[in-house]
Amino acid sequence: MKTLALANGDLALGEGGYRFLTGAARIRQDLALALAEPYGHDPYHPEYGSVLSSYIGEPLTEELEMLVRSEVVRVLQQYVASQQASIAADSLAGKRSRYSFQDVVRAVTSISTQVQYDVLKVSVSLTTESGETVRILRTVDV
Repeated sequence: MKTLALANGDLALGEGGYRFLTGAARIRQDLALALAEPYGHDPYHPEYGSVLSSYIGEPLTEELEMLVRSEVVRVLQQYVASQQASIAADSLAGKRSRYSFQDVVRAVTSISTQVQYDVLKVSVSLTTESGETVRILRTVDV
């Protein structure tokens, strides 16, 4: 599945037009955007985004680390569920899947978080159905 590439918040230009992403690069961009977008900010997709930015400035406790981690898991679960729903809908409609093996998340292999006063650093590692490892590093700050 193709999606438009973004660079610094704008559409990225490529040879002869806009640049597109597929596979690992697409997953990396999709999840990085979902982790940085404020939860409920999109009126058409009120469940999209995360509450990570609301944790910035909170005291550094084990509870905060757990909250950050659980929010990352929630966003990842939502992303995978969305992929599964699209695959099922395509199958039920008798259509060829819009996803290739490179585009589908198979498993999340690790999640690590680092909280530093006004900055949250989240690192996620996952594998696709094609066996490729995708690493996402997202810094959320005010």
